[in-house]
Amino acid sequence: MPVPRKKPPRPATPLSPEAWVQAAQALIIRKGISAVAVEPLAQALGVTKGSFYWHFENRDALIRAALEAWEQDQSADVVARYGGIADPRRRLRVLLFAAFEDLENGLFFAALAVSSGDARVAPFLRRATERRLAFGVEAFQALGLSETEARQRALLAYAAYAGYFQLLRTTPEAVAAVTDLSGYVRRLADALVPAPGAAAPTPKA
Repeated sequence: MPVPRKKPPRPATPLSPEAWVQAAQALIIRKGISAVAVEPLAQALGVTKGSFYWHFENRDALIRAALEAWEQDQSADVVARYGGIADPRRRLRVLLFAAFEDLENGLFFAALAVSSGDARVAPFLRRATERRLAFGVEAFQALGLSETEARQRALLAYAAYAGYFQLLRTTPEAVAAVTDLSGYVRRLADALVPAPGAAAPTPKA
């Protein structure tokens, strides 16, 4: 029968759990989920491994905490930040600009997508995708678009976001020509968000 791990003596100046989570998230952005390990993180933070085990049972517990923090930021917080914008057209454009300009979160998302087959990652990635798409569909429908058209446009917007950050992570030279990110996002928004007074597309029979 395995002997339960005893919690080490509390360090004199322990780091907070949030410090470990932030360090893990930064490492995931740079090297992916598989790179998360206690010893290199402790070295980077300038503490002993005992500081880690004061807060977390093991490496998987830290990875889960990093994913939970990301999910919280991308669910309730997104709704709180942008759900209150009454004009759905403005809400969509603001959300698009905010999503593309959040470099850290975009690269974190891209790193998770690489590990989508990981059982620890998959549920978080799926829920985040479902929430983001649902938020977009709701805003497009508020413009008077049919559910089918709203879903198509929300999917196009999300695919553009996912593809951009995957390229930025894996082959940054492919997006090096996009020196004006705001201009790039503006073109995307203009293509997807109907202009005021534009007639909603009529579904084909």
